[in-house]
Amino acid sequence: MAVNFLHIFIILAIWSNVLDARTTKTSTSMQGYPDDLDISGFTKVGKKRYHFGQSKVSWFRANLICRSMGGYLASFENDDELSQVSSYLRNTYPTDRIWWTSGSDLQGEGDFFCYNTGERMKYANWIPGQPDNASGNEHCINLIFKEYKIQMNTADCDEVGYYVCEADKPVNVLLTVV
Repeated sequence: MAVNFLHIFIILAIWSNVLDARTTKTSTSMQGYPDDLDISGFTKVGKKRYHFGQSKVSWFRANLICRSMGGYLASFENDDELSQVSSYLRNTYPTDRIWWTSGSDLQGEGDFFCYNTGERMKYANWIPGQPDNASGNEHCINLIFKEYKIQMNTADCDEVGYYVCEADKPVNVLLTVV
């Protein structure tokens, strides 16, 4: 009987090796948004997806709206990102609009953080003289059209303005097909 089990074990081991040799394994890693990905309500601008809110709300309300859509108030990591969004805004909407973004210094005057990450802002393109906290309660960052370009400005977080939501960054996915 022990010999029969040994034969069965050997046959199964050989069969397992044969199957392994015949099986194709493929791994793929995705980064960023696929071009054909449809995120309802978000528009592809540059490499990211944005939603441009069409109602005027406070900075706090804009945060809630963006989160309810599966995103967050937009933050810009470099001049290229801001330039792409600025170009889209100038070509699509009236230039008298202000647009809320993620940055604020609510936790400490002059120390600007991105609300969505909790990290210090890595990039800012301020209007000359900003940030100034002119009225003593300007703690949230918006984009405004000034001197033929869109730049960052500080404003009272309770003022109402339009808002720019950014879709959550997709998680890198590793697929293995056997």
